[in-house]
Amino acid sequence: MSDIKAIIVDDEQHCIDALQTMLVRKCPGVEVVGSAKGVKEAKELVDELHPDLVFLDVEMPHQNGFELLKQFEKIGFDVIFTTAYEQYALKAIKFNALDYLLKPFSVKELQDALDKCREKKQQRQRDTNSLSPMDVFLQNMKTLQQSHKKIALPTINGLVFMPVQNIVRCESTGNYTRIFFTDKKNLMVSRPLKEFEELLADVDFFRVHNSHLINLQQMQSYIQGEGGFALMSDGAQVEVSRRRKADFLKRAMQF
Repeated sequence: MSDIKAIIVDDEQHCIDALQTMLVRKCPGVEVVGSAKGVKEAKELVDELHPDLVFLDVEMPHQNGFELLKQFEKIGFDVIFTTAYEQYALKAIKFNALDYLLKPFSVKELQDALDKCREKKQQRQRDTNSLSPMDVFLQNMKTLQQSHKKIALPTINGLVFMPVQNIVRCESTGNYTRIFFTDKKNLMVSRPLKEFEELLADVDFFRVHNSHLINLQQMQSYIQGEGGFALMSDGAQVEVSRRRKADFLKRAMQF
């Protein structure tokens, strides 16, 4: 008896066949009710079959997997992303703690992803008011592609939507990151600094030190030294590590 009704979205038939075979042979409780090779066909399948789970390829011709998700006002299914490319999109997936399988993946990796899917489903049932990681992910994917970029920051009370240009710097505190804003306020977020570094790498942020990520647009000057210091718009002097100095100065000279 199945507890998960799934569809597979992938532009390559051999990938669909391989995943379906793994599910049938090694993943009891999962029923594959359909498959699609493109976004249009996948949207029709989801509307018709109402799956619990979609295995979604990221890179597909014409429209990528994220274009499918943007067509839904509310995501009523879980998603396990499948991709062969470790690109910017995978950074965003990791940041929001969503499940993904990097091709080629093993049976164990597939089973672990399904176990996480079941756990999240149970958690949502216990806490119906919580925002899902998918909600946060879609918000970040949409806003980071817009001219006035914002980032959705998950907190214990929900989400804080903050324009990227209003972030002055991010400071590591173990597995947490403290974010400092142009209005002198700050916010602690339960994500390590490395994940912010990956998410914001394409929007003028640079990690100058193991503990510091700065917005180059908010840097006022650089003070020479062994590594030196970046003087930020909020008055902070942020240490630049010696080993990052050359790359930092090269990047800073572009502004």
